[in-house]
Amino acid sequence: MNTLRKYLLSASVTIVLSLTLASVTAQAWCPEEDHTEEYSCYNTGEDDCYCYYDCYCYTDQDSCDLALFRNGYSKLME
Repeated sequence: MNTLRKYLLSASVTIVLSLTLASVTAQAWCPEEDHTEEYSCYNTGEDDCYCYYDCYCYTDQDSCDLALFRNGYSKLME
């Protein structure tokens, strides 16, 4: 019976550690600022999967939108 308890305790600890590591590594990494010739973006928030930014364009809107899209940004609202 004592061996079974040790096995269950060991298995439980392994599962908890695995889930903890998975949740930590799944979080988004969000830089505070991003600057290019076309735009500047400033981090306004983040959650487990997304980073949120306010971005300001230095060129015409179409060029700015293309640069943002090219660098992995997507618009939530216009």
